[in-house]
Amino acid sequence: MAQPQDPVSIVFDNYVAWKGAPTDIARPPQPAEHVSPAFSVLEYASKQPYYVFCTAGASYKRIPHSVERFRDPRGVRYEYLIHAPPENSSEILNTLLMVASYPFLQNFMYYAGCILPTGGPIVTGSQMEYLYFTYPYEDDPRIFDPPSWGQIDREDLLIQTLWVFPIYASEARYIEQVGVDEFEQLCEKHQIKAYDFSRDPLV
Repeated sequence: MAQPQDPVSIVFDNYVAWKGAPTDIARPPQPAEHVSPAFSVLEYASKQPYYVFCTAGASYKRIPHSVERFRDPRGVRYEYLIHAPPENSSEILNTLLMVASYPFLQNFMYYAGCILPTGGPIVTGSQMEYLYFTYPYEDDPRIFDPPSWGQIDREDLLIQTLWVFPIYASEARYIEQVGVDEFEQLCEKHQIKAYDFSRDPLV
């Protein structure tokens, strides 16, 4: 199947339909490989003590191995969102750019339940050094009533938005030991605040 053109405008239009016009748009100071030349992070202010930061342009290329994994000639492309305090916006931009580039630099495929070590604190002062990937349950009111906002499913294109949130090393080990379902139940039980980068570890 032929590769479609850069879908960044499709992604942006979907965000506007989903979440409205962004409060702000941030772009990396230098162009990056493997993402759209128009790669940006859309910032959405909220009444909560956090912003929602969403990538637009991470889905420039399909994810390595996704054709085989999903048995779909379109493969899958990902966009990413994260909840974070607005004062961390510059660090979050760098984190999301790293997340968007990593699969292509390391020939690696993300999936829901995936854990990614960041090699350092998610933001200055935090002790969290891992990222957890799941579906955007909190942001997508249609996630259980398709078509969901977090997925663009066309004949020539499949884009899934993944929710990324920081976790501790102890939580990463817990997921590896007992599985994703147990961890997400623990998150729900404790009403985890994914934007709180100094919260206590769940385990």
